[in-house]
Amino acid sequence: MKRIITWGLSYSDYDSQRELFSLTADGDVEVVAEVKFIPSEEEIFGRRSSVEDAFNQPHDMVVYFGVDEADVRAELEKLGIPTEKEVLGDLGSLIGDRNSKILSDQVKVIKDLLEASDSQIADREWLFNKLGEYGFFPFFKLVKKPQTGVRYSTCGILQVPDEFVDFCLYLSKLKCQKAIEVGVYKGSSSYVMAALLYRNNPDLVYEMVDIEDGLVNYDEISKLIPAIRKRIPNTSADFAGQKYDYCFIDADHSYGAVMEDYRNVGQYASKMTVFHDVFGHEYDELDGGTVRGWRELKELNKDKEIIEFSKFPDKWMGLGVIKWM
Repeated sequence: MKRIITWGLSYSDYDSQRELFSLTADGDVEVVAEVKFIPSEEEIFGRRSSVEDAFNQPHDMVVYFGVDEADVRAELEKLGIPTEKEVLGDLGSLIGDRNSKILSDQVKVIKDLLEASDSQIADREWLFNKLGEYGFFPFFKLVKKPQTGVRYSTCGILQVPDEFVDFCLYLSKLKCQKAIEVGVYKGSSSYVMAALLYRNNPDLVYEMVDIEDGLVNYDEISKLIPAIRKRIPNTSADFAGQKYDYCFIDADHSYGAVMEDYRNVGQYASKMTVFHDVFGHEYDELDGGTVRGWRELKELNKDKEIIEFSKFPDKWMGLGVIKWM
């Protein structure tokens, strides 16, 4: 484990925070002190310190944000802190090729899912281990109490691990010809869902819809899962009224957008429509957000089978399923 001092990390620098969260959750890094922070901002790792006190602690590296290495060294020299033995670097030098390795490992996990036996896919422990290896996004709620067997990375699945594993066990039994996902971000969870459905039907078409192309690993994964189709940039309006067996909605989380995605494509799914963040109260300010949308959709479809996947103690995130048949 590498012990680090952060220099100038701002609470508003969410990307850097998440990278550090993933490193600390995986046990690769321990933040022993935070210096040059903005006092009015919320604490990040609870390790705020003066520069003098921080550099008296055992540490392996100083990671700086928003400044040049020369500026850090100059300030340390002014304080009389010897710099010749200090290892300084930016976040990239700390991460190294970690994310590249994770992306490579994710390709391997997709291969394993595709080649797995039916009994392996139906084995929750086996599937949990595979998706844990694949990785989950380092949301602070997850990494402050990291789950054993789960790798955290910014390339990971944006879901609560237990919720997604249980949902995937359920999804793995579905056979469909045509599927659409609205809101795919980097494609991390999309590839897993597509792999599970592709196992059941090699003629599957899985359309990935988003307004921006943030997909990672698409070229590699599309060789393994020829079913996936990049439909970017587009919105659900570009597919309004089209028939699908399976629809997954995880785009704009405002109430109006959730309902529009449902009207455009969700209501036309013949077998299953799924919504993400059905307990995402952080979106309540968006005219009720996903929580209001899901509540109304359950009432609208109360004659259908409704399934909720929720494992987080205070009902956060969550997946909601409307089973049409």
